Amino acid sequence: MFLSSLFDWSECCSVLTTRTEEELVTNTLTLELSLQLKRAEKMHRERTAECNRLKQGVDYSWLTAQPKVDYQIPPREQLELQELCSKIKPSQCGPLILRFRKLIREFESDLPEIPRIFRLTLLDFIEEEEAQRILRRQADTKRGNSLSALTLRTRLKINPFCQESIKESGIGLFAGRR
Repeated sequence: MFLSSLFDWSECCSVLTTRTEEELVTNTLTLELSLQLKRAEKMHRERTAECNRLKQGVDYSWLTAQPKVDYQIPPREQLELQELCSKIKPSQCGPLILRFRKLIREFESDLPEIPRIFRLTLLDFIEEEEAQRILRRQADTKRGNSLSALTLRTRLKINPFCQESIKESGIGLFAGRR
C-alpha cells in the first residue's frame, strides 16, 4: 500500500489495455511462427557445427562465438500472414498450432520453408472452416424446410364427442387441421 502511493503504481495498473480477439490470435500465431523459426535456426546451427566437427576431427566450437543470424520474414509476407491469422477464431488457435507443429515435424523443413508451411496451414484451416460453415448452413436450411413441412401436415386429433358406435369399434380418431 505504501509503495503503491509512493510510486503511483495504482494509476499505472488501473489502465488496462484491451485487445481484440483478432489481435490476441494474431499475436499468438505470430509468436508460434517465430518460435518455430528460432528452433529451426538452432537445429541448422547444430547441424553445421556437427559437420564442421566431423570434417576437422577436432571441436573448436568453444573458441568461436556463435553467430546469431536471425531469419527475417519479408515485411509483405509478414503482413499477409498476419491478415490470414486475423481470420482464425480463438477456439481454433490451438488445433491450428498443433497441425502446424505436426507438419513441421513431418517435413523437417528448412528456414525459408517454415513461413510457407505456416501460410498453407492457415489457408487450409480457413478453407475447411468455410466448407463446414456452408455445410451447416445447408443443413439448417434443409432442417428448416423439413420442419415447415411438418407443421403444415394434417394431424390426428382425438374426438371425445364421437358417436357411440365408433367408440365401440375403437375408432375415435379423425384427421383435422390445426
